[in-house]
Amino acid sequence: MAMTLRLDPELDAKVAELARRERLSKQQFVIRTLADVVQHNAQLSRTMANVDRVIAENRGLLDRLRES
Repeated sequence: MAMTLRLDPELDAKVAELARRERLSKQQFVIRTLADVVQHNAQLSRTMANVDRVIAENRGLLDRLRES
């Protein structure tokens, strides 16, 4: 799906510099960066779900530790 991304001049310059360093076009750089953010957020969600599960499974132990 096509879209137009408008950046302020300062951010555009930073994106251009980062893309240049990576030897990518600005479009390729933005797409890769957004994909990385989406993947990171999915991983963070899975991690937090696991934390919640571990806490729930060990509630009694955690309560005893807190009371000691």
